[in-house]
Amino acid sequence: MLSGRLKQKALKNADRLIRRLIDTQVLKGFAAEFTEQEVIDVCNMVTEQLLADPPLIELTTDNSLMIIGDTYGQHSHLVRLFNYYGHPPKQRYLFLGNFVSANVRAIETVALLLAYKLRYPKSIYLLRGKHECAHVTKFYGFYDECLKRFTRRIWNVIIDVFNYLPVAAIIDDKIMCVHSGLSPLPQEMDVRGLASLKEFVKKSITLPSELESSRLIAHFVWSEPEASLDFWDQNPAGQGYLYGIKAVQDFCERFELQQIIRSSEMLKTGFESFPCPKLLTIFSAPDYMEYYANTAAFVYLENLTKEKDERCELRLAHPIVRLRCKQTLRMNMTFNVFPIELGTGKSYYNVFSFTLQRLSLSFLMQHYRYVTNFYSTPENM
Repeated sequence: MLSGRLKQKALKNADRLIRRLIDTQVLKGFAAEFTEQEVIDVCNMVTEQLLADPPLIELTTDNSLMIIGDTYGQHSHLVRLFNYYGHPPKQRYLFLGNFVSANVRAIETVALLLAYKLRYPKSIYLLRGKHECAHVTKFYGFYDECLKRFTRRIWNVIIDVFNYLPVAAIIDDKIMCVHSGLSPLPQEMDVRGLASLKEFVKKSITLPSELESSRLIAHFVWSEPEASLDFWDQNPAGQGYLYGIKAVQDFCERFELQQIIRSSEMLKTGFESFPCPKLLTIFSAPDYMEYYANTAAFVYLENLTKEKDERCELRLAHPIVRLRCKQTLRMNMTFNVFPIELGTGKSYYNVFSFTLQRLSLSFLMQHYRYVTNFYSTPENM
């Protein structure tokens, strides 16, 4: 525990680091100026703020909340997102994991998120994803990026911070957010009701914890939805489960939830509603790897407990078509807003149709069967 004077100095250093990480030059593809020690200092300090959050965090929408899916180390797009919607503490954010990947600016991405968590712990919340573990970072390139640009030490401290991250969030007792999946463990233990679920998660997970050390953490991080299933099956990936339509329905009924929001999939349209519309998947890395030209999606929530003032919106960021294969150096995304209803699937058709207009004809034909089968039913129009 640092003294008050040293803590204030550390916070000022974090402010200076943030200013360099969000400098306009990063929007042009330039690397931000920072040292390995600055990132290590933030990592060593932020664990105190992370420990203040339980494994399952509880949030409200009295002040607006933006839910962000996978960002995959796309630092410049993250800065654009903050510039457009507001930097913490002006706007509150919940990130659903997968902050890092093989992107060459992944260190900047995680450094900015952790620095904001250090400075404004009640304005930004970070859930753990698949890529927030040692094994996956070695396989997908983040480890190599750390060694190429700095030393193994920066990788070690970042991996240590990942062990402090919570794994789920409940918003206004209506919405559950996870990185990827559900778990059959609460049902197997005959847990029923939202209050009991909260207590079960908090008792089952102790932070800090390695991803592989807890079955429940592995389920929330690794389990995947499968539309061809009714209930549960083994996950070919080796961890977690595959869960089907009735598994989602039963989970929501048992724990009194209107909506489950997850990420963990690259989606051309930025979002996808499961055949059971109580499960919504979002992907928040636009133009992923500067190749897919995909749309990114975010969920905006405000005043969910006040029906008259309630706002629930799906917000989309569309990459602008590159001219002569050159990326624009300024704002290269356009933003759109669509109201949605929790747990019903209503209005998704209009959002999906709008997004498809910006995509290639080949993608439209590829997804034609899915669109007609799911969105042609009257209750989803």
